[in-house]
Amino acid sequence: MTDQNSIDQLAADLKSEFGRLDILVNNAGILYDTWQSASNANLDTVQEALATNTLGPWRMCQAFLPLIRQSKAGRIVNVSSEAGSLASMGASTPAYSTSKAALNAFTRLLAAELQSTGILVNAICPGWVATEMGGAGGRPVADGAASIVWAATLSNDRPTGGFFRDGKPLPW
Repeated sequence: MTDQNSIDQLAADLKSEFGRLDILVNNAGILYDTWQSASNANLDTVQEALATNTLGPWRMCQAFLPLIRQSKAGRIVNVSSEAGSLASMGASTPAYSTSKAALNAFTRLLAAELQSTGILVNAICPGWVATEMGGAGGRPVADGAASIVWAATLSNDRPTGGFFRDGKPLPW
C-alpha cells in the first residue's frame, strides 16, 4: 500500500487482463499504538501509520479509480475502525486513531465526489477481530469480513459515504 510502483504495476496488470475493477477493498491497518499518548507520541510512528492506513488506501483509489469507472457497479470499501470515530475517540492509540479518522474523512470526500457516477464508497469497521493485530478474544474473522462483503455487494440504490459495522451506521 505504500509502494506506488507496485500499485501502478497491479493496476496495469488488471487493466490488461480484465479492463475493469468491480470492487476495491482497502484493508490496511498497522500500529495499534496503545503505548503512546497524543502529547508524547513518536511522530515517526504517526507518520508510518498515516502512510499505510490513510495514504495507502488513497493511493489505491487514485490508481484503480479509472478501472472502477469501467464497472457497472463499482464499489470502494475502506476498512476503518471505530477507533477513528471522533464521536467515540478516547486518549489511546493516537497514531492508529488519527490515521483511521483521516481515512474516514477521505471516504466522505471521495463518496461525495463520485456521487453521480454510481460508484459507492463506504468505510467499514469490522469490529475487534481475532487476527494477528487484533489478538485473541476478538470476533471470528468471518464475522468481521461479513461487514466488508456487505459493503462490497450493496445494490446501486444503497448508501454511499457512510461508516458501518454489521450493516448498521456508526457515528463519525
